[in-house]
Amino acid sequence: MNEKSSKDVNRRDLNHLKYLISHAWKWDKLLFVYYGLFTLLTAVQPFISLFSIKWLIDELTTEMNVIVLACILGFFLLGGAMVNALVTFIKNLYMPRLILLRFKFINQMQRKAMKMDFRYTEDPKTLDDLENAGQAVSSNHVGIEGVFHKLFEVSGSLVSLLTYMSLLFMLSPWVLLYLFLNMLFVYYLTSIAKKYEFSKKDENAALNRRSSYLYNTMSDFKFGKEIRIYQLGNWLCEKFRGIKGEHLQLTKKIQKRYLGVSLVDAILILIREGIVYAYLIYCVLAKGLSLGSFSMYFTSISHFTTTLQSVMEDLAHLRLQLLYVNHFRTFLEIQDELPLEEPTPIPLLKPYTIEFKKVSFKYPNSERYIFKDLSFKIKAGERLAIVGINGAGKTTLVKLITRLYEPTDGEILLDGINVKNLDRAKYFDLFSVVFQDIKVLAFTVGENVAIQNRDVLDRARVMECLEQAGIKDKIASLKHGIETPMLKGLEEEGIELSGGQNQKLALARALYKNGDIVILDEPTSALDPLAEYEIYQNFDALIGDKTAIYISHRLSSTRFCDAIAFFENGEILEYGTHEELLAKKGRYAEMFNIQAQYYQLESVEEMAACAN
Repeated sequence: MNEKSSKDVNRRDLNHLKYLISHAWKWDKLLFVYYGLFTLLTAVQPFISLFSIKWLIDELTTEMNVIVLACILGFFLLGGAMVNALVTFIKNLYMPRLILLRFKFINQMQRKAMKMDFRYTEDPKTLDDLENAGQAVSSNHVGIEGVFHKLFEVSGSLVSLLTYMSLLFMLSPWVLLYLFLNMLFVYYLTSIAKKYEFSKKDENAALNRRSSYLYNTMSDFKFGKEIRIYQLGNWLCEKFRGIKGEHLQLTKKIQKRYLGVSLVDAILILIREGIVYAYLIYCVLAKGLSLGSFSMYFTSISHFTTTLQSVMEDLAHLRLQLLYVNHFRTFLEIQDELPLEEPTPIPLLKPYTIEFKKVSFKYPNSERYIFKDLSFKIKAGERLAIVGINGAGKTTLVKLITRLYEPTDGEILLDGINVKNLDRAKYFDLFSVVFQDIKVLAFTVGENVAIQNRDVLDRARVMECLEQAGIKDKIASLKHGIETPMLKGLEEEGIELSGGQNQKLALARALYKNGDIVILDEPTSALDPLAEYEIYQNFDALIGDKTAIYISHRLSSTRFCDAIAFFENGEILEYGTHEELLAKKGRYAEMFNIQAQYYQLESVEEMAACAN
């Protein structure tokens, strides 16, 4: 590392320390009081032990005054015991506060993860950044809390080190310089090993993320059916074993570096302490050094080397932890879309028109366009069905309309206004969405329905929306009704709904929000035909005069819509009503007839089965 880069690293580390200390000062000023007391007490400890031993030995080898001996011994025992007790007491005071401090930083990271642009949630690099940032707050010995622990330890050790250095300087400045340079070389080797360890952090993060996924898959009962039916057990174990093997090889490479440092250090200890102790004996024999002073210097040399080594290791460890902090801050500093200084007000006139004007889109870090120059309009109050084969871009379209993603090129307009000019949070408020991948949260049924207004839950409205979604009877039959907790794995009295019931719950959630634009992405894919038919029959009543977008792979379910857009390969291949598209005898009609034949065959088979 050249001088300039070394200065940059030092500047970066100091900046990270300033960042952490400023936040700690803002959140918990009392922590610094404990810090000062801890440092003071750890500085006192070596004085008590060193001088007590010197005084005792000198007294024993000279006058042997019993009263003096008793006083020295009392000072040694009582003073040492009191200081140790106070150190332990202060540790018990600041340790919980450091944990709370770490939780505050965790909260920072969580808030960032939930507020950052949605596009980052599907970006592998960002996921690695999140993994590395998570390591900075993962435990009380790693990352941010590890930094504070080391600051406490290092400050006390440095003060103790100054005590030993002053004593050794009195013995001989050359002895002090020799010991210092010897230890500095060991520190240099250790820092190289730690830098190598950190250079493998990205590789380690990717391995940890993959192994965590496999571990969770193997231990999560949600995957139990697939694992057993498809006999995935051995295959998953082999995958997991392979990743752990890679991790083991990486660990071995890192440990080899530390082993080399340990061997060099062991050799240097023999040389270092042998020479210094020989000089100390020489001082006793040739210079008349007292036995008490000999004992004090002898102990000081031993404590100096161990304390200096500990300080250097702690500083190296501190710098390593600051690298975790660097990852943490890098994650927090991911640039989101800057808030608009003067956003355009949301139009008051409802319902809304949505228009795509030459919209192109490709996912981050991808060269393949999902859409290219896509243009179409959803009229105010219109019910538009979006259909097509899997992979046609239907769900991506939802992400674009709702601004979870921004177009790569082109414009999306709301009543003629580019949605980029609207406040994003207020824009989100316009939408009631049932996503294809339904997420049920580990809260009560009522909180899952009224999720955006959970603090002022309207029980009557919750029940009304559950009824409209066709799941009121199921919820009413539960022991605790809408107070029933979801997810059996987390709550003893929790429930697990079926896929179709979860879809109805999600529909109730969308109805409760009562957004001005409704988007239903495969809302009936897990429902039986009767339940699906009931939803369609009530669709007009559920939606009212709102602008609505309905996405489905079942073409027969789109008849109630005002218009149908048939997507294929990222473009609208056909557009019109159900009857118009059938009359064209194009791709829509072809797929509709194929599906109709399939459903007719399925119906015949069901009737035959019932007859038998």
